[in-house]
Amino acid sequence: MEIEVTRPKQYHDKIRDYTLWADSKKIGKIKPNSLANYTIPDDAEFIWFSIDWCSSPKLSVKDIQSNKVTVSNTMSRNLLSGLFLPIYYVTFGKNKYLTITSDV
Repeated sequence: MEIEVTRPKQYHDKIRDYTLWADSKKIGKIKPNSLANYTIPDDAEFIWFSIDWCSSPKLSVKDIQSNKVTVSNTMSRNLLSGLFLPIYYVTFGKNKYLTITSDV
């Protein structure tokens, strides 16, 4: 399965790459403010992204619509969470540090 991954321009993590995983297999990296195409194995059940020890929740491959996904830093959604929640997201919320959405 081919998917198109978009990573928008955001302040947080602007100099670091995110790693794409399909189940437990490393697929590739996506750079900040970029768009890339990746091939996901046909037998893959989930995809997820990681950066250092933090990651996104797993997204079922069945839930990917139009073969397009967007990955972003959860804290960059609004100014208050970016200012007050970094410690939460790198400790207790480390598996929610990144957000994956399936584009329509």
